[in-house]
Amino acid sequence: MPPTPLAVEIDHLPVAILFVEPAGAIAAVNRAACLLLGRGRDALVGSSALAALQLTGPRWGAVGAAIARDGRIELGVALALPSGSLALQLFISRAAHETSPWLQIVVLDHTVAAQRDEARGASEGPEHAAATQRFDSLGLVAGGIAHDFNNLLVGVLAEASAAREDRTLSPAAREALRRIEAAASRMSRLTKQLLAYAGRGRFVTVRLDPDVMLADLREPLARTVHAPAILEVTPGAGSVVVEADPGLLRQVVMNLVANASDAAGQRVHVASRILLRDNAPWWQLEVSDDGAGIEPAALARIFDPFFSTKADRHGLGLSAVHGIVRRLGGDIEVDSQPGQGARFRVRLPIVPGALPVAPRPKPDTVAPPPRLIGLRLLVADDEPSVRATVRRLLERRGAVVVAVADGLEAEARLRDERFDLVVLDVTMPGRTGYDVLAFARAVLPGVPVILMSGYAPQVRGEGAEVEPDAFIEKPFTAKALDTAIDEALGPSALADEPPPAP
Repeated sequence: MPPTPLAVEIDHLPVAILFVEPAGAIAAVNRAACLLLGRGRDALVGSSALAALQLTGPRWGAVGAAIARDGRIELGVALALPSGSLALQLFISRAAHETSPWLQIVVLDHTVAAQRDEARGASEGPEHAAATQRFDSLGLVAGGIAHDFNNLLVGVLAEASAAREDRTLSPAAREALRRIEAAASRMSRLTKQLLAYAGRGRFVTVRLDPDVMLADLREPLARTVHAPAILEVTPGAGSVVVEADPGLLRQVVMNLVANASDAAGQRVHVASRILLRDNAPWWQLEVSDDGAGIEPAALARIFDPFFSTKADRHGLGLSAVHGIVRRLGGDIEVDSQPGQGARFRVRLPIVPGALPVAPRPKPDTVAPPPRLIGLRLLVADDEPSVRATVRRLLERRGAVVVAVADGLEAEARLRDERFDLVVLDVTMPGRTGYDVLAFARAVLPGVPVILMSGYAPQVRGEGAEVEPDAFIEKPFTAKALDTAIDEALGPSALADEPPPAP
């Protein structure tokens, strides 16, 4: 079969490209795609894209849903071929061809990088294997602690924030509730730092310009540095884009600068630049100080959780940085000699040709939450205190709430009853929140679903085949729950009456 005119146009491109018809048949491919997949053009054109890329039906359904909603999706695929396994990243978007609504699939091969990382781990020997095992073990422990701890904090943080809405409270009572809320928030941050070290916790990545972020952080960072030391910030990478969770990348910078400030004599320097690794561009952040440096014994444990050379510190800051950077596909190293200060370098892969996502504008005023009168809501959580708190917060807005203790009971209710909104914990016995989410989509299509969790190994934006309408992280305030509900329901489903007086 001779190449189509479209295939001729894209044959010179070094990246594998496939064009797929709505039914899933491959309409055109370029030479790079044939070489990557190990099949000729005649064999690929007309065949199923699902089979060629070894995608399951549910994953392809998730692709269609994402394309309909966002116009594009990125997907990681492990492809098993006779010549070996490939680690691929698919970039799928709409591509109208004449009158046909095709999909364009651009395929990047990450196999070499994955094999390099695997080889690096093997070459580093028993110490690397022991460190990896320690990370995995701590991840399991951290996940269990975070789930239970954050469930308990829901009752503290949400109830305190809701109680502060009572306009009849005295200033002293309102201040006491504010202190309770602040203490619960600090406890939650400690748990998140432990999860970050373990490579777990909630990550929702966007494409952002890291040098713009550094410029925006200049004033907050300056407040972090203790006198007499001064802060110098010199972004030097220019306009590039990385894939990162904005809040967690800010945490990386803030933690590194706080650590440098503790050691600095006269100066803390934050700089960035572009470097090439394996012919690919990377963004490098360097945070350095002119302090006393780090002793070799301490340097070997610098990223261990709960290790600190200062008695008044919990030792989670640098370990959290290490976990966040690993999760973002980057790496971190530290270079220090006694008496010569320290230099921490963070490297993240750049997304070539991408544009940063503009942040959503914040509303000028905060309107009170709309009423939920006449709406039936299903809440499923295996922790009784969470069920009680969420029920009370929803009933204060006028909702009729049905609360159940596990996923199986939630599915039974969804099968037999009508609901306007479903709120599910992710980690439940029997059936997880993601299991019930898929069930809800099948039996009650169109009903909004919110997932909530204090620790979820799989979260929104991380490859779930079915995504919730909103995600809320435990512990949460009453306002955060209201915001998630309003996001999931949308303005058309909410009543117009003002909220009840407390």
